[in-house]
Amino acid sequence: MSISALATYTQLSPNCNKPRKNPISRITPHHMAGSLSLPQFGALVAKPSRQMSANYAIAKDGSIGAFCDEDNRSWCSSSPYNDHRAITIEVANDGGASTNWHVSDAALESLVKLCVDICKRNPGLKNGLTYTGDARGNLTKHSYFTATACPGNYLGEKFAWLAGEVNKRLLGTGQEDVELRAGTALHLERANLYVASTSLTIAGVRTGTFYLWGKEVVNGRVRITNTTSNVGKAGRVTCWISYDDAKAAAGIKDQLDDSRGLSTIVIDAVGTVTAMPLYELCKQLDLVNPGYYRSKFIDTANTVQYIEIGRISSGDAQVVKRLCDKAGIEYKVAA
Repeated sequence: MSISALATYTQLSPNCNKPRKNPISRITPHHMAGSLSLPQFGALVAKPSRQMSANYAIAKDGSIGAFCDEDNRSWCSSSPYNDHRAITIEVANDGGASTNWHVSDAALESLVKLCVDICKRNPGLKNGLTYTGDARGNLTKHSYFTATACPGNYLGEKFAWLAGEVNKRLLGTGQEDVELRAGTALHLERANLYVASTSLTIAGVRTGTFYLWGKEVVNGRVRITNTTSNVGKAGRVTCWISYDDAKAAAGIKDQLDDSRGLSTIVIDAVGTVTAMPLYELCKQLDLVNPGYYRSKFIDTANTVQYIEIGRISSGDAQVVKRLCDKAGIEYKVAA
């Protein structure tokens, strides 16, 4: 039996496949769309007629319960492929739809601690969590596999922060002098790229997940690569980035929270035709599908829109603001 020591309540559900077919290499947080206690959730998944379960559940007070052994596949994400690889976690809400299905700070903290514990115990997650906004990453959402609002707006918008916070703690609780390890996942946000440690010219700018090729620091820079299988292999270096960018991307300092300048751009009114280039830009920045770009018509003729873009990184925000300035679109920025 494999259950986290953080679980203080256990009621194993019959709704599972024993054993799972694949090693654990993902984590999929869900929301309950309600505020069930651990015994209430246990009673729910104990019913074979419900045809659902989860490896863990977290109540709004932060207590953690185990409902499907980690060795087994839960029935949670509408995807056998995902669930055979994922630890699934149902998180209780402390608010309803009117609060965007809010989740308490206590539940969020327990979610971080549980994810850290899962990563430490499973080799498939040894490099931490990667959130890509789609099913390519190892931090996945229920909504990637079926038409559902799960994990809710509030928790869903926390996924980038969650990956960063988990990785920060895996690397040593965020101390700036923690040494990076070869293979560490780096979640870059518009990082400057260089072809060598001595290059004075920026070769490009990149956003996405890469991996530290090796831990050696040369002239304040480190080498990165694009897959874990390339780590340490000769000829498999993608490029160089600054050591400071690498530390930030790994979560050692200035994680994905307000200290990193995440903000929301609000446009109170803009014509649909005028807004089209902005929409296309946000698609290119991969802000549309993850739900960072939100709009609604505010007139009966459906020609004027209200738009929110966020919360997004300072780099993406600068690009969006430049286009707005060029197009004469009035906007305001909210933290």
